[in-house]
Amino acid sequence: MLCANRPEGFGPLSHLYGHILTSCFLDTILIPLCTWLYLTAIIALTITGARCFPHQSTNALRGSRFRGSKTTHEAETNEFATGDQTFRHTKIHKALSILYYLLLLAQILMCILEIVRLALAHLGIGLLPFTLVAIITAAAVRFTRGLEGRIYGWKYLNLAIWVALAIINGVKIAEETKEGTDARKGSKYPVADQITDVSVMIGVYAVLACLEVTLMYRRA
Repeated sequence: MLCANRPEGFGPLSHLYGHILTSCFLDTILIPLCTWLYLTAIIALTITGARCFPHQSTNALRGSRFRGSKTTHEAETNEFATGDQTFRHTKIHKALSILYYLLLLAQILMCILEIVRLALAHLGIGLLPFTLVAIITAAAVRFTRGLEGRIYGWKYLNLAIWVALAIINGVKIAEETKEGTDARKGSKYPVADQITDVSVMIGVYAVLACLEVTLMYRRA
């Protein structure tokens, strides 16, 4: 079952604590909803992006012609003046990219940890594996640079998925805190432990969002 043996029930509101959302509702509806919306946007923009924004190729061609019109002297002067700066810029961009992918790997492991601990405690894993799909897709989109420009606005989509997952998991922490950190005490996955795990994931999502913004303005 999606949410076996969860004492607060299956519905959106807990029958034990009527003023809070159930963890089952969060794990099967709200958290996966971020992934569904993200994947829908990725697919839609992959299909329509090239047709909706044909001016990009034209602008790129104009830019190429403009650069080609520079004299040899101007090109050599610019290369000498900006060479060191470009080298440093590239090194910083590469370091940030490596950190980005390492954090993605860490987040995948944290998601797997939560899923495994829920399964071992026989509490059901909901639809949390969909989060792994979102993380892996976001990594692939960044690595391919939005399939080399076919996905218009892919950087903003990646930023949106990290912010959305951070917010929804923040709601999850708030609801579990209301439930009480002593809940499920003595089980294989107490609420206090889950709060700790999800808090770490929120922190990683926040850093990923910051890196996404930074990498937008630090092109290699």
